[in-house]
Amino acid sequence: MSRLSAPDHARTGWPPGVPYIIGNEGCERFSFYGMKAILYEHTAALYVATGVAGDRAQGLATSDVHLFIFGVYALPMIGASLADRWLGKYRTILWLSLVYCAGHAVLAAAEGSLAGMHLGLGLIAIGSGGIKPCVSANVGDQFGKGNWHLLPRVFQAFYFIINFGSFFATLSIPLLRKHLGPAFAFGLPGALMFLATFVFWLGRDRFVHVPPSPGGRLGVYDALTASLLFLVPGSLFFTAGQPLWMVLGASTGCAVLGLVLFVHRQGLAREGSFLAVALTVVRTRSLRAAEARYGPGSIDAARAVVRVMSVFVVCLFFWACFDQKATSWIRQASLMDRTVTLPLVGTFEILPSQTGAANPFFVLCLIPLLSSWIFPALEARGLAVTPLRRMTVGMFVGALSFVAVALLQARVDAALAAGQKVHVAWQLVPYAIMTLGEVLVSATALELAYSQAPASVKSTLMAFWNLTVALGDLLTGTIARRFDLPLGQFLWLFAGLLGAAAVVFAVRARFYVYRDRIVE
Repeated sequence: MSRLSAPDHARTGWPPGVPYIIGNEGCERFSFYGMKAILYEHTAALYVATGVAGDRAQGLATSDVHLFIFGVYALPMIGASLADRWLGKYRTILWLSLVYCAGHAVLAAAEGSLAGMHLGLGLIAIGSGGIKPCVSANVGDQFGKGNWHLLPRVFQAFYFIINFGSFFATLSIPLLRKHLGPAFAFGLPGALMFLATFVFWLGRDRFVHVPPSPGGRLGVYDALTASLLFLVPGSLFFTAGQPLWMVLGASTGCAVLGLVLFVHRQGLAREGSFLAVALTVVRTRSLRAAEARYGPGSIDAARAVVRVMSVFVVCLFFWACFDQKATSWIRQASLMDRTVTLPLVGTFEILPSQTGAANPFFVLCLIPLLSSWIFPALEARGLAVTPLRRMTVGMFVGALSFVAVALLQARVDAALAAGQKVHVAWQLVPYAIMTLGEVLVSATALELAYSQAPASVKSTLMAFWNLTVALGDLLTGTIARRFDLPLGQFLWLFAGLLGAAAVVFAVRARFYVYRDRIVE
């Protein structure tokens, strides 16, 4: 069967490859969030087993989890280059999914070793991070002019299936760890990841395979150059804890080799890549000079990336807060009364790592409520619910959730001082508020990033969005490792940071000129 390299613009219904992409994403997200649900508690236990004191072990575990998430969301910068410039989205997703599976296998086999955990997490970061910008961009590639109006709905379905997998994983995997041990709990997500890879492979002849540009030998140079230049700052993470000379040496080596490859590549065939345009503008201090050298299309692509990133970069503070549901919020839950009594079930205790299931549960409720009722009602009353308006409200809502969880921590501390415990059901309040912020910010950003990007940089712009998540987690992980703040102060600090970021975001969004880029 011949594979399409462009969407069918006459098709008005759903593209045939979408069910395979959605099915793949559901299985992959189950594997990721299942592993992530038990990661904090398991890592903290490993630190304690090595003789690290309890409070310090929790701080190091918090840092490890956020630095792992940093890797997952920073490495899309490399994955996007591989997909857009050399391999194409399909092959990038398929091959790096196998690396992802290997990471899960290492976690299961080396569940009692910190070194083994770090190796397994590194492989998962490479696999998950590499495919992350490609999957959502691959969804958008399936749509042409005739069914472009379905794009917002498919991104909502995409986000829905992510949280469907996350909900059941967060409930079930902690129970498996408790009753069957860590090896089985880490192994099952690996099996689901292999299933995700298989489902994606089954749809290979149903997808639109947008070819990489330029591909071939030049694509190899582009991918290597982008990877090395990304590692100039990225090596600061990968060499964390090493001597300063080693850190600076790695960064300098990546910079020199990357620039040498870039100059050689431009000598073979001059092209207006984002890097080429940026270097020309820096050297000449003139956008016109870059346009004269590389043409208006390259300048348009570079401008699109810069304009959207000027909005997205502020969102790093949202992610610095949001991803704490896997660390500081679990730590708060461990200090609370978690006994629950249900009819026909009886009394049982919720595990701290299961409390995160509240987030995907609320997502499953809020997405249809917002898309089918609230947004249409607002539009009917003449209030345009633009993506940036949704994201602005989401930023303020996220800050409000951290005010709520910080106030809750004050109650928890007071109750503990009196020999009592606050019930964990109170965490549903900040979870509901934060989830509303997440739906308004994250689900909307997928649509915004794809719709604002020219075809040549769609995966790249998705990668830049993921980079904001990485920087947010890097911020949280760094603060957790360097400062032993009481939990209450830690939460108030991030409430203030996100509140200030929301104000900045609102100002920038107010002056952004939205531009739709329907596939030609």
